Amino acid sequence: MNSYIDNPMIREYRTCAESCCAPIFWRMPNGKMNNGTFTFLRTTAGVFGITNAHVADGLANSNGRGWQLGNAQFDPNRLIARDSTLDLATYELSDVFLSAAGKVAATVPSWPPKPPSMNEPITLGGYAAMYREANAGKVKFGFTWFAGKANVEGDATVGIVLNLDDSIATTPDRIPSHPNLGGCSGGPVFRIVDSNRIERLELAAIIDQCSQESEMVLARPLNTLAENGTFAS
Repeated sequence: MNSYIDNPMIREYRTCAESCCAPIFWRMPNGKMNNGTFTFLRTTAGVFGITNAHVADGLANSNGRGWQLGNAQFDPNRLIARDSTLDLATYELSDVFLSAAGKVAATVPSWPPKPPSMNEPITLGGYAAMYREANAGKVKFGFTWFAGKANVEGDATVGIVLNLDDSIATTPDRIPSHPNLGGCSGGPVFRIVDSNRIERLELAAIIDQCSQESEMVLARPLNTLAENGTFAS
């Protein structure tokens, strides 16, 4: 039996991260189901859903039925902005919608959100299709979650190499090495901030790409996102 860490603080990190995001799923014209992840953010201008531009494109190119975000039906016409260079997109939401979806929105203490620095502790997650179950018209998703130090830095990206064979599991169900994490796109990346010996999670980036071969997860920082949900040119 694989050992794992059963720690109250780690469980709290996971619960906090999962509460601020939800799976978005839709059906293609051939009936195939696809999914990504939405992250929820509250600013002085409102409540927004953030995901990848390629997830937004999947919604736009679906067959016009079956859009669902968490526990709530979703209308892709809520789109505010799309940045193909950064592969990010934003949608206008509301507290009523969040309540229906069974989720809450993350906040940041100052604007714009600060990107993770190299070797800074981070936690990230999303809804990988490998843990999606569809039965009798109902769809169930498992939340896939990781924590570690940011160890990849590139042009407009930040990331982490998971090295799952050398990692320590945080639940009895260990994630296998080289997993297919497709579906986590749009999921949140949080900085683990220590302020006067009080730790908190602070939204910093959005998962963009997951390499099955290298176990590398890349994310897009949110430092170009304006408080009204648009992107700086």
